[in-house]
Amino acid sequence: MTRDPEHVAVKYASAAVLGAVACLVALNTASSTTSDELLRSCQEIVSRVRPQRGGEVDIPQSGLTCWYYMSAIQNMSVLETPRGVRLLGICAPPETTLMDYVRVFVAQAPKRKTQSDNAAALAVVILSESFPCNSNPHSH
Repeated sequence: MTRDPEHVAVKYASAAVLGAVACLVALNTASSTTSDELLRSCQEIVSRVRPQRGGEVDIPQSGLTCWYYMSAIQNMSVLETPRGVRLLGICAPPETTLMDYVRVFVAQAPKRKTQSDNAAALAVVILSESFPCNSNPHSH
């Protein structure tokens, strides 16, 4: 039986994405972060962080969970199949910052959080709807 190379690539990339998210969650706490906890952490960043010289930001301890989640999602959002299809369905413009991801999540999560207590899944759904691949001419 011959396997389609794209199917195999998607299978391995999906496993890598799930593994990375699992590691991220495991690093933070022994239990998984809920969508409410992620939202509170992201709200801390939005309410307390102000840009400093050079565009750097100082993330408060209470915002680190959010920062790590969004950073992992932003890094994984560029993973593609061999045919150029984004695995997470997030096609943010190249100039989109990590703070943009956080702000979008904070703006949208209160409207959607009842749909999922899985923080990572909720964040991916919100970001993929906010940065869809079919409407961004610079993405695949």
